[in-house]
Amino acid sequence: MKPAARIALALLLAAVLPGAVTVAAGARTAKARPDARVTRAMYDDRYCEYLAVKGAPPNLLATVWNTYGLNDCPPALWNASDATALARELGALRVVLNGPRHWLIDRARIALARTPKEIGTVLSFHGLRMRAIAAVRVPITNGVPGLPPYREVTVKRRNTFVWSHRFPVHELLAPNGRVYVMQAYAQIVDRSLTVAGLRGLGPRLQLPAGWRYRTRRLRRDLALTTTGNATVLQDPLQNSYQRER
Repeated sequence: MKPAARIALALLLAAVLPGAVTVAAGARTAKARPDARVTRAMYDDRYCEYLAVKGAPPNLLATVWNTYGLNDCPPALWNASDATALARELGALRVVLNGPRHWLIDRARIALARTPKEIGTVLSFHGLRMRAIAAVRVPITNGVPGLPPYREVTVKRRNTFVWSHRFPVHELLAPNGRVYVMQAYAQIVDRSLTVAGLRGLGPRLQLPAGWRYRTRRLRRDLALTTTGNATVLQDPLQNSYQRER
């Protein structure tokens, strides 16, 4: 899979918590029964994903398998991941290795759907346990799967993410006044990136004209509630952000 396709999938999927579902267009949702679950003390928690892509362009669908809540994606197991073998096991065109990633939110409350039926299934992939958490249609741009960095994409979900005032937040400021807060950082492009390295990240991000990166302290917790659609984007290092305003 081309790098652009990896970015597109990560844009859509990095923000999803275990059990949250982004249903592909045309999927049946009438019988979905939402629950509400709260996850706490998430800051700098590590997780990884397998993105199993099926279908044919322009109808590509990715099932997301996620470690969060099951394990912290042990490096030895993650580094042994074989995308080609995993694709055969899952009957997929491709499997994209999306991770490791680390949450920057402190807690989350999310309403869970129960469709499609695969969602919620837990499997062990050569010792690495993962849960199917989402089904997402992969966007096509100019005939190619993918989206460039700093391009907004909509994720369907109902949730509240909370950033704690105890930790710094890292934001992108667009010239049109929109603000995006980093919700997870990635060790995909830069495997050595840590939470401590986020403060000085701005010069590395190849920001579009008029954009700024900043780190600041909150006076109080920041809560972003999404009642249907969340707007997210990524930078070139595949760190993911949610739009504040």
